[in-house]
Order: sequence, then C-alpha cells, then structure tokens
Amino acid sequence: MNRLTTSLFFIFFGVKIALCTSISIYAPAYKNQSITWKKKFDYITNVNEIIAHEIIDSSGYVKLYFDFKDNELTEISIGRSHSMLYVDTSNYEYNLYFPKDTLIEEASLQKSEVQIVFLNLEIDNINSLILDFNNQLDYFLYGDTSKIIRMAKHSNEFQDSLNNFKILLSDRYKTKKIKYLHNYIRYEIAILEQLAHQNKGDYFKAYLYENYLKRNKINYKNDAYMQFFNLFYSDVFKIGGIELNDQIKFAINNYNELQKLIEIIQSCKYFSSSQLSELAIIKGLFDAYNSPSYVPENILSFLKKISFESKWQEHKTLASNCIKELTKFNIGSPCPELIVEDQNNEKIEIHKLKGKYTYVNFFATWNYKSLHEMEIIKQFKENYSFVNYISVNLENNEEVYKSFTKSNLNYQWPICFPLNKQKIVDDFQLDHLPSHLLIDPDGNISQFPALPPSPLSKGYNSITIDKTFFTIEKNTRVKESFKIGKKN
Repeated sequence: MNRLTTSLFFIFFGVKIALCTSISIYAPAYKNQSITWKKKFDYITNVNEIIAHEIIDSSGYVKLYFDFKDNELTEISIGRSHSMLYVDTSNYEYNLYFPKDTLIEEASLQKSEVQIVFLNLEIDNINSLILDFNNQLDYFLYGDTSKIIRMAKHSNEFQDSLNNFKILLSDRYKTKKIKYLHNYIRYEIAILEQLAHQNKGDYFKAYLYENYLKRNKINYKNDAYMQFFNLFYSDVFKIGGIELNDQIKFAINNYNELQKLIEIIQSCKYFSSSQLSELAIIKGLFDAYNSPSYVPENILSFLKKISFESKWQEHKTLASNCIKELTKFNIGSPCPELIVEDQNNEKIEIHKLKGKYTYVNFFATWNYKSLHEMEIIKQFKENYSFVNYISVNLENNEEVYKSFTKSNLNYQWPICFPLNKQKIVDDFQLDHLPSHLLIDPDGNISQFPALPPSPLSKGYNSITIDKTFFTIEKNTRVKESFKIGKKN
C-alpha cells in the first residue's frame, strides 16, 4: 500500500511539473550564481513576488518552474542584471540564453537590463508578437522623423497617421487569438495618444477616458494597461481640479469615512465606474501617504477598510499590499529578513540578535564615505557596548570583500557578505551607499534609514547616530537606577 501511495505521489508530482511553465536557461557568464524568477504583486506598489529561485550549475545551466494561470510579464534576475519575459500559458517551455552584462556599472546598486536570446521561439508566441509590434511601433515613430515633429506639435497630421497605423495593426494581428497581446497593443497606442495630446486639456482627457477606461474591463496583470492607467491617474486626487481636491483632502483628513470619499470622487466624470474609481482611490491613497497634506493614519484606515470590505478581491489584495509596503519601515515594524556570513564564515541571522540594539551599515570599498565610516564605527564599538554592530558589504565581487577583511583585521565586529545580495538591496530598497539601519532589542525597526556615523552635511543634517546611542544609554541608566521600593 505504501509503495502504491508513493508511486501515485510521484505520478501526481510529475504531472504537476509537466503542466508548469518551465524555462531552461544557459548563462555561462554566471556559473554558480543565484538566479531569481519574479512577477509583480501589482502595478501600484510595483512590488515583485519571487516565484522561483535556483543556483546556476557549474556548466552555466539552470531550469526554473512555475504554474501560471494567466499570461503576464515576468522578470529573470541574476544579481543586478535582469531581463523581462512574457509568459504565454499556451507555451509550457522556454529555452533562453542569458548573455554577459557588459554595461553594468560596478560602482553602483542600480539594476541593469540584459536582452535575453530566445532559442527556438515559435513565431506565434506572445514574446515574438510583442517584439514584432514594438518593432512596428519604433518604425512608425522613428522611421519618419517628421512624425516625431508632428507628435511634439500635437498636430492633426500625427493623429491621422496614428489612425492609419491602428488600421495596419488591426490587419496584422487579427488572426492572433491572444487577448493579452491585443490589450497590450491597444494600451501602448493609448499611452502614445496620451503623451502626444497631453496638453490639449479636458476634451482630450475625456476622449481617453471614454475610449480606453470607462467601457473596458480592468486588466490588472497587463503591463501596458496598467502603465496607461497609472499615467492617466498620475495625480489621482487632483484630476478633477482644485475644488474637488480640497473636498478630497477634507474628507480624508476630517471625515475618515470611505463612503464619503467615494461620493466625492464619483462626482467627477473620470470616476463614473465604481470598480475603476475604487482602483484609482487605492492608487491615490498610496501616492498621498507621504504627502504633508494628508493624515497618514487616515490613509491607512481607508486602505484597511477597502482590504476588508471591497467587492473585488483584486482590490482587497491590492489594499493589503499597499498597507504592507507603506508601513514596512515604520518604527516598530518587524525588520525584513537579513542573512549574512561574517569574515569567520559564521552565519548571522538578524532576527536572532534580540536583546540588544543592532546597528547595520551597508557599505562597499568603492565608496570612500563607506570606508571613512568604518573607523567611526570602530570608536562606537568601544564607547557603546550595548549595541551590536554589523557591516554588510555589497561588492559585486566577493573576492574584493575577502581582500578587504584580510587587510582590516583591526575591525573587531562582524564584517559580512550577504548570502543573497540582491534580495537585501530589494528588500531594503537600497539605492545608495553608505546606508544604515537601527534595530531595537525586540528585532523591530528603530530607525530606517538610520542616522549615519558621520554628518551628511553642515547644518540640519549634521546629527549622527552618536546622539541616538547617547540617548539610549542615558535612558537605560535612568531605568536601571530607578528601583521600586527603594530610595532613588
């Protein structure tokens, strides 16, 4: 019986793998490195979900699997190098070549896009068709420079040319029965129209709304649709003019009632669809959170209400994602996972360092300020022993990190290298070095970005983490000296 159960398990597992989308990648320039496959949670927060993660073998080969329900855009990342792949659910297997990134900047945290090469890609695959459309669009725009001039002048001649281009596209792709493709083409053209006529005022905006939004189903997973949506509602709460914006601000800051906000929003013609208007409200709330014009606690309250009460599951999930993204670095929020290995090859997990404050500095040897700060941290370690110090090196080359630690044996605290560098950069949204993080004794965020060891500049930016440490030490001494039942 056990043998039968085991056999059935492997049959089921094999069938499930067979039905998944798989990508076989040859990446000879990235042997033994981590590779990640991601897709977006949503196009409002733009947060990615990791769907597969593997190590490229010593020959440069790797295979990734995921079970997709819909066609959508995904991202393949190796360190800071990444490439985009459209997944077509009618194609279960892709063979790709991931070339060496020759344009990546070593002294940077910025991502660099690589053009993957498809091996044996079918002509009717969505990637082939979108590439073909993009080539047609490029030729339409740049094959005739006079079109660019007419577009810049917002002329009627450009609109006539665009209308003819639409007819050409309709004839070219009418036999392709891929809904994602047709929506992609439709909204890429919509983006072009919006950019070409953005200064024509309310009349043309009404045309865009009526033709591309009001009567059309919301395509939450189509990148072109959501790009158009975000462009159209680039400043959601100001789209109806100053008077409406004042009413929206008052409703958010004073009423704190979602229904009141909906009623005000829907008085504007660009929010006549209830589903579309709620999606726009979510975007508006997300964008307004850090604005001094709005009460952030009320913003979160509105989003929380939508996450519980919305009629649309997509909006419940999106509102929850917004709350998570907006509050993840708030004081008292759990610190994101941080796993590194120190110069003695000891694994350090940040959530296991509870009981003391932990100060983390992210650095690289190519950054002079980073190196200067290491000397100051050395002094802090002598003066403030109640703090754990961890330095996380974000070099592209681990050998540079090893050379640095061997040359600086006087740094008697963990100088570490991440097990997954890009995950740390993404999780903490690091875009410059040095950067800093202070974690409280319970493992929660105390400061992020934390104050630096040395002044950023003269004047109001001259405060350093030294002041924070001094205050913590002072408060700790007061608590220890105060004993109930004793004279103080």
